Amino acid sequence: MNFVNEPELDLTQEAVQKHLQQAFAQLDATDTPDIPLVIGGKRIYTDETLASVNPAQKSEVVGNLSLAQPAQIDDALAAGRRAFQEWKFISVADRNQLATKLVNLVREHRYELIAIIVEESGKNVGEADGEICELIDFIHAYMIGMEQLKDGLDYLVPSPVESREARYLPLGVGAAIAPWNFPLAILGGMVMGAVLAGNAMIMKPSSDTAVVGYRLFELMEQAGFPTGLINFITGKNAEMGDYLVKHPKLRFINFTGSKQVGLHINQLAATPQPGQIWIKRVVAEMGGKNAIIVDDDADLDQAAAGIISSAFTMQGQKCSANSRLIVLDSVYDQLLAKVETRMKALNHDPARANGDVGPVIAKRAFDKITSYIDYGKDNPEQNTLLVGGNYDDTQGWFIEPTLFEVTATSRIFNEEIFGPVLGVIKVSSFEEALQLANDTAYGLTGSLYSKNQAHIKTVVDDWYVGNLYINRKTTGAVVYQHPFGGFNLSGTDGKTGTTNYVQQFLELQSVTNHHG
Repeated sequence: MNFVNEPELDLTQEAVQKHLQQAFAQLDATDTPDIPLVIGGKRIYTDETLASVNPAQKSEVVGNLSLAQPAQIDDALAAGRRAFQEWKFISVADRNQLATKLVNLVREHRYELIAIIVEESGKNVGEADGEICELIDFIHAYMIGMEQLKDGLDYLVPSPVESREARYLPLGVGAAIAPWNFPLAILGGMVMGAVLAGNAMIMKPSSDTAVVGYRLFELMEQAGFPTGLINFITGKNAEMGDYLVKHPKLRFINFTGSKQVGLHINQLAATPQPGQIWIKRVVAEMGGKNAIIVDDDADLDQAAAGIISSAFTMQGQKCSANSRLIVLDSVYDQLLAKVETRMKALNHDPARANGDVGPVIAKRAFDKITSYIDYGKDNPEQNTLLVGGNYDDTQGWFIEPTLFEVTATSRIFNEEIFGPVLGVIKVSSFEEALQLANDTAYGLTGSLYSKNQAHIKTVVDDWYVGNLYINRKTTGAVVYQHPFGGFNLSGTDGKTGTTNYVQQFLELQSVTNHHG
């Protein structure tokens, strides 16, 4: 198949707005759903539940989630193992046929999915629609990936006395442990990449956005994926997550989230449990502390636009978001004036109206982010507040886009905040800028704004990040255009949307038949 990126909706079209209004009206008229666990096709409603709430209106419950216990995780792994024994023999063509049905269902329910994403995650309509496109692109990319891998290696030396084959085999039953911030695209991509490779999956969305995750699971069922192949669970505590990760019947973990949790998963997975007969594989994407460098030969208007989009779209709650701004002193004042003007122009319209500034996801995020703002205000020797700094959790978890001028030792400049807080620092040379950019344990994204070809070559050679951009924002990687994944403590760098990503869920078997 030929790959074409799924086009985004044109939000200026009257017909599109009408469909969106209808979708939100339908959502408003629907009773709050109870979200079950689904194990081996059986829906299980537990006595203990957890509310998923609208972060823009925290009194509004979007759904009530059932919570898995260890016995249900055991059952989910057993159901997955049974389904895997048949699924692993299903041809790539037949798997891809089901994936095509899923794509068509996602398109059919596009407006409904957008409405749920907006209500449950707090992101605006444009960002929510972008998720629809990204999910479809991921599925198509992994379909193509398996078409490329289905015949194994093709470069074995032939022999007159032996037939030789090196073929890819699926691993078994894995778990997709997904983040809240891309509750459709990342969750769906994590599951489908492994399933199309022939594996069974436990599908665990974030408890903050499990309602849209469950709706995606229902579409997977409707597409015809076998019962028990994908099992849906939700949970809220580390004890449940640890039980899943350590389970001897779990073959691999596909995780996206924080560095702290990702490293914990790696540590747990590295220790074989009684009855475990494999080295458990971990695929992890764990965030970043991403920098933008602006030198003295940059287009400052272009740079300011990219900085605002990178730092504050979706309230900075993207692993690729810009949170460190490094500017050469000769253009520092000019650039900051442009950035501050654009920050103050951001609108606070509701997410349904595609507003620029929305809520952060939950109280824990609000508390963490505002603690950094308070730290910045309380430590003037390292931080000077330039724009913003206000926050309000009366109705929802709202934080004003905030800009601090910082020193290189400031916590704002060094620690992942995952919110709308940007630290800017002035430097006297390009060499100093690049040294600061690389002075981090992370390595996800970075961007240089410059027309200086020597500077461009230097960052290409010496800036160690998984996704390096020149004269472009750090966010918004597009499938089949910008393969995405980080270095260092940003993750294991299995580039999403590529054949490389699918290979992480396969192992290579060499088969030799001697005819002599």
